[in-house]
Amino acid sequence: MSEAARPANPPSRRTAGTSGSGDPASDHLVVVYDLVVGEDEAAPGSPGSAGGDPLREPDALREAQLLDWRVDQPASTAALLFELRTARQLDEGNTALLVMRGLRSFDWTAGAAPEGPTARTVVSGVPGHLDGLFRAEFSFFPDSRLEMLGQRSEFYVLEAEGIGDVPPDRDILPDRDIPPGRPDGEAPHVRGLLPSWDSLCTVLRTSVSP
Repeated sequence: MSEAARPANPPSRRTAGTSGSGDPASDHLVVVYDLVVGEDEAAPGSPGSAGGDPLREPDALREAQLLDWRVDQPASTAALLFELRTARQLDEGNTALLVMRGLRSFDWTAGAAPEGPTARTVVSGVPGHLDGLFRAEFSFFPDSRLEMLGQRSEFYVLEAEGIGDVPPDRDILPDRDIPPGRPDGEAPHVRGLLPSWDSLCTVLRTSVSP
């Protein structure tokens, strides 16, 4: 699944170079998906929960937008990629990554699919525990819901390189910019203005499920 983001007059955000706790962040750049597969386990960032932590606080990702997910069945891992420039509870970074390890269940439900790629905006998020496992539950607009259950979860606030301060407005894109037959319907220049799994980023803050 790949969803495009829409601007919602996002507040000013901290940029790479300052972490959520105010400490200088390293200029060490990582590829987003390397954090999922563990190829950059030593990626720096401000540890702990400095506020706006969806692993501890309900609705911490409110109005962030779900861009994509990946489920790696052999590794029992699921990862969610979020656009943060529209988020209301987080004032740092432009990208977020939530990884569930030791995945036991991944349940996505949605209403009728709208025409074309559509942003899935977080309406609510509830972290918790069930039978000794960590549970993350999200509701989105348009009508959709996701629930994951696993052994532990990690959350990363990231600053992706080269995507600007404001997410692209898909309503003003000319149809001619969308190549015929492209499965996700995304114009190339739109994808270049959104975070992706291949984005180079700075890790501003990390947390692990309690």
